[in-house]
Amino acid sequence: MVERIVIWRGEDPERADTASVALAGDSLRATGGSTTGAYTLGYVLTTGPGWVTERMRVHAAGAGWWRALDLSARAGEWAAAVTGEGDAHLGPAGIADPAALSGALDCDLGLCPLTNTMPVLRHDLVAAARRGDEVTVDFRMAWISVPDLAVHLSEQSYTSRGSAPDGGALVDFVSGDFTATLHVDADGLIVDYPALGHRLDTWPA
Repeated sequence: MVERIVIWRGEDPERADTASVALAGDSLRATGGSTTGAYTLGYVLTTGPGWVTERMRVHAAGAGWWRALDLSARAGEWAAAVTGEGDAHLGPAGIADPAALSGALDCDLGLCPLTNTMPVLRHDLVAAARRGDEVTVDFRMAWISVPDLAVHLSEQSYTSRGSAPDGGALVDFVSGDFTATLHVDADGLIVDYPALGHRLDTWPA
């Protein structure tokens, strides 16, 4: 088992992101959070074999409001429960169209550096990048916007691009008109995600 605690500095909005991650075989469990000037957010993520999302629980809170999402998946079918108070200004939460998410294997929490790890590991993109192989994989993701915690379909692609000097790899990411080259370490955890965040520290290193 690999256990890591990671701290990132986030951008737009400025924030501190943290995660405690346990990688065991082909699954992971993570507890993390994010603090911005307007709200705080916490999450607990559990995957099953193949790093496929089983459950993501997210709680967001700001001045005079809070909202919680309990998102689960079974056999590619997604369900969500939402609770909250004083949060009417945020708009609807949860899944507007469950059928649109059919077949998605991963959740992707908005502004969260941790949830890029599952697709990278599932398709062994670190090893492919370090071999010099260019492998492109397309995904359908259950993307959770923040802080409203609405769940949408997000179509994304990852391409192994090359090795990084720390034993990690560079992976190109595309979602709609957005593109970025992600720097991930040997465990598939984000080191640098341009326009989203940069790792400040991790232990054990």
